[in-house]
Amino acid sequence: MSKKMLLVDCEHNSTNVCALEDGILQEFYNETAEEVQLTGNIYKGKVTDVVDGLQSAFVDIGLDRTGFWYIGETLVHNTILGEQGALPHTILAKPGDYVMVQAIKEATPLKGPKLTSNISIPGHYLIYLYNLEFIGVSNKILEQEERDRLIGVLKGLAPEGRGFIARTNAKNISEIEIKKEAEYLIRAGEALQKKWDEADGISLIYNEGNLLYRSIRDMIGLNTEKIVCNNEKLASDIREMVSSMCPYFNGEIEIYNRKEDMFDYYNIGDDIYALGQKRVNLPIGGYLVIERTEALTAIDVNTGRFIGSIDREDTVFRTNIDAAKEIARQIRLRNIGGLIVIDFIDMLSEEHKVDVVNALKDELFKDRVKTKVMDMSGLGLVEVSRKKIGKEFGLVSSEKCPYCAGSGNIISQNVLSRMLKLSLKKLFAYKKQ
Repeated sequence: MSKKMLLVDCEHNSTNVCALEDGILQEFYNETAEEVQLTGNIYKGKVTDVVDGLQSAFVDIGLDRTGFWYIGETLVHNTILGEQGALPHTILAKPGDYVMVQAIKEATPLKGPKLTSNISIPGHYLIYLYNLEFIGVSNKILEQEERDRLIGVLKGLAPEGRGFIARTNAKNISEIEIKKEAEYLIRAGEALQKKWDEADGISLIYNEGNLLYRSIRDMIGLNTEKIVCNNEKLASDIREMVSSMCPYFNGEIEIYNRKEDMFDYYNIGDDIYALGQKRVNLPIGGYLVIERTEALTAIDVNTGRFIGSIDREDTVFRTNIDAAKEIARQIRLRNIGGLIVIDFIDMLSEEHKVDVVNALKDELFKDRVKTKVMDMSGLGLVEVSRKKIGKEFGLVSSEKCPYCAGSGNIISQNVLSRMLKLSLKKLFAYKKQ
């Protein structure tokens, strides 16, 4: 099992959370004080329009754009579709009705947030299904014995009409701890219903929390050895959150107070600032080109200066294997969601094609976010779907250029100020020497 470390970098108006596995940066998230993440928030919304042709409705949740509520997101879990029958043909709501909905996809400049009526409240070990009677276990837990144990623990815990899903973090956790969190989540559901009843019109009735809270809840596991934070107040907050959400955690919570910048000390600064670049160099000499479009993200694999051996097939295969591992890492680092199309270099061997896809699947299995990898097509293309959670790094770290009317991007002020601070720290450090 890889050794994991969390770095929490706090600036005057932003927080960065980095996850390192065996010293290598694997996840990076940034949130400013002005930003508000919608995903996970629960609202009392008002239906403004029902579009039967799209089997959907538009719901006002108090934002500039109305949310989009599709019939496929209405109280049926895909695992039990066969037991409950087909989806209904129309949304059972009309304009003016108030509905409880949860944001599952962030808004974009062109679209409002995507909504669901399948309300869920996540904890560290469990996800509480507030209006869906279902018991499940994360697909990341492969051992059948452990899956059976967790299902046995969860059965009978949820009130009638509710359910639980055991998260990956629940693996090998005691029944006592799981039941304790289940009771906490049930109380949270009761508080949610009370806020709904008391809300006078359109309201936010459940807030998913800030980046630090979500990171502690979702990212700490049995392999997390250390949390390092460069702010004493935040470190104190982390201790409180860890104590309540992750009682098994026995690693260090360390305050970083070195003069050297945190990113520089842990040798991840170059990786972070390269996330805004389209080109990613591979260790053996090839490179990737990552292009984001409105519909999908395209990733192209190139051999570059890597010439390998005199056997072209071997050279291409080694480049593609190297690329598969780095692509999985970049997907996590950049938080790329939706449809991803990867154009690997053409290979003749069917065995090599299978090996490359398997290498990609193995690396993406480490991802906390749900992904699905299709087999390689005859054209050497591999399609990957990844659930959209929060915003992609490219959308957070850049903004529209005021001079080209949106046809290009410039570095955001937040990222630019962070880069300047790092450069100044290096400059003064060298002068003292």
